[in-house]
Amino acid sequence: MAFMIQARRSVIVYLKNVRQARQLRRFGVVNYISEKMKYAVIYMDEEDIETKTKLIERLGFVDSVSISHWPEVDTTVGSEEDSFELTVDPNELADEPIDEEEL
Repeated sequence: MAFMIQARRSVIVYLKNVRQARQLRRFGVVNYISEKMKYAVIYMDEEDIETKTKLIERLGFVDSVSISHWPEVDTTVGSEEDSFELTVDPNELADEPIDEEEL
């Protein structure tokens, strides 16, 4: 039996009433529930997102549903063209104590 990586995505569900947020467990793994800001974060399989979000939106205690865009975000910072080399002045690395006059 081989280990298969399952594509997952987070869905943010904004709630009218937080008490019924436990019912969201049947749609996926409830990762976080904020009572103060009235939202819940659910992780679910990528292939089931469309059907499950439609079902979640129909619930009476749900205000709105938004899907995370994190897998679509480019997480690389810069490119190879933007690379630069850091240099250090050897005088800054000297172990000599600083004179008070230099301060």
